Amino acid sequence: MNPTLPLVQYWMNYEEEPFAPDDGCPFILVCPSPDPRLIKAGRLLFPNQEWSQELTLTTLWPDQTEASPYAYMLLWGPDHSLSEELQFFLQETPFSAQQLPAEGYRLSMRKSSVFLGAHDAAGLFYGLHTLRQLLDSGRPLSAIEIADWPDVPLRCMNYDLRQTFSKPELLIDYIPTLASFKANALLVEYEDKFPFSRHPDFRHPSHALSDHHLEQLLETAEQHFVEVIPLQQTFGHLEYILGRKEYQHLRESATSTGELCPSLAQSFTLVSELLAEVAERHPRSRYLHLGCDEVYSLCECPRCREQYSGSRNLAFLDFVNKLIDYTCHLGKQPIIWQDVLAACSDEELDLLDPRVCVMIWHYNGKNIEALVSPLAAKLQARGITVMGAPSVRCFDRKDDQNYPLVEQRMANINQWSEVATQQQLSGLVGTNWTAVFSLGVPYGPFETSWYTMAYFADACWHAKRSEEDRFIDRFLLNFHGIEIDMAKRLLGNYDDEDYYTSMPKLLEAVIKNRSTAELIAAMLEFETAADRSRTIHKYVYRWQLSPQSEAEWRSLMNNYRITQAGLRRSRVAMEEALRVFQPDDMVDHYVLSRFYLHDYLQETLYQEIGLAKPDPAEEEEL
Repeated sequence: MNPTLPLVQYWMNYEEEPFAPDDGCPFILVCPSPDPRLIKAGRLLFPNQEWSQELTLTTLWPDQTEASPYAYMLLWGPDHSLSEELQFFLQETPFSAQQLPAEGYRLSMRKSSVFLGAHDAAGLFYGLHTLRQLLDSGRPLSAIEIADWPDVPLRCMNYDLRQTFSKPELLIDYIPTLASFKANALLVEYEDKFPFSRHPDFRHPSHALSDHHLEQLLETAEQHFVEVIPLQQTFGHLEYILGRKEYQHLRESATSTGELCPSLAQSFTLVSELLAEVAERHPRSRYLHLGCDEVYSLCECPRCREQYSGSRNLAFLDFVNKLIDYTCHLGKQPIIWQDVLAACSDEELDLLDPRVCVMIWHYNGKNIEALVSPLAAKLQARGITVMGAPSVRCFDRKDDQNYPLVEQRMANINQWSEVATQQQLSGLVGTNWTAVFSLGVPYGPFETSWYTMAYFADACWHAKRSEEDRFIDRFLLNFHGIEIDMAKRLLGNYDDEDYYTSMPKLLEAVIKNRSTAELIAAMLEFETAADRSRTIHKYVYRWQLSPQSEAEWRSLMNNYRITQAGLRRSRVAMEEALRVFQPDDMVDHYVLSRFYLHDYLQETLYQEIGLAKPDPAEEEEL
């Protein structure tokens, strides 16, 4: 089994003696100019190795006359082995350096020597991660040759900070893991968690990031070759602002709690101030996402109907073009969602400022290509950059989900990876929503989506996997440290879609990221108890048909006590698991959102009909 995550593109075994690393040898980094990020990454991945840095190969071997086709190289092994094997590596057999796209690398592991070559620093960084995974795979390595590159240029993960989210220090700590999946961007929708200074009243009173945490997040991303793309809503989804009394006059209508009126000059003034501050705090970011999706109430106010002759599309395009121009003057390329544009005619699309990047999202169904390609082609024909957005977690008609609905998410990601390569999209973002919108019920915690995030990253890097490949085995090995033989012993037959439901059986074998595994197991325990609680109602119904029946009452009481005991145990387990990851008040919010109905029934129906709580002795037996 090829154990890498993401799966490498090209792998060839040599029929010669196995690779046998010499751990006592230093790592030698050769690059045109010092890049402290590579040395830092190398020391984190290989903490027990010595590192040195050279500008050219001739500083190591003065007699070396053949120039390296790679601007960046890593050499590891005994001097005599390196000098012998170097010429073979430079011959570019069997894979030419000119064939490597940006962020690609070539890795050769023969005898006791390792050669890693790339055209850019990011490529060498990703090669280091592959080398680490191979050495950690726990199995003997044959002599191998790897050539690897991404199929999708921009591979973007997503932090959605609108509902429950992880502790700030964890948001920072997770970036190296995202980078290990070879993601190179992170879309962050801060909402009121951004540390606004011009409008400090927009900061969340408890959970806005501090300036220090924001700087740490951005610096950590830079160190790991991850570009942070801020998302600042500018048209819709502004409930955290327009819900305030002093800003309600900027609404498109009294009932549009999150949507600005585009015909009011004050609307543009407000969002331009927000954009300027967000852009200033993200100096390394090429992009600034403006949102602009789901603006449902366009042209409802009398001013807009008069100014735009009742045309929703013209109202949208006029305001968005102003935002695009302003964002470009801030030195950023603006990104907007596509859903309003999808309703525009060809003549209306001609009015869209082509400096924008349009990000198309579709999360469900089996016809993503048919939904995406026509609009993408129209936009690309107008010189507009197009990116796509599958989802690693979204509504899926289940807003009380505790972890992603894995079959739907994997199917969506698979379709999008094909579309991205067919349409030559500039990037994909794996959206990871925390709720339907700001005022909704929270979906599962961020940490329950590592599996679908890794699947997304894998599909972006290597879009065409073979049918024999088993992603779950590679994920279990790299993320949880579970060998394939152990997984088979514990689970028997299983497929990629079985990760979440298999966690209780896998838990005893988990070596890495155990807290995540325990969180998923706690969510499954709750779901089992909650599913059982639904059967109480049929017992209540039967008892009400025969209220004098002692047997019916006993049947109802037994079911009630078993159910309540299970709910209490699962509540404790959920709270304990969540407190590892979330602030205490977010934990309380999440737990209450899951137990609210059960608590309500306990306080009303169950007490009303005389059901009693089990005593401790009975509960222990149950």
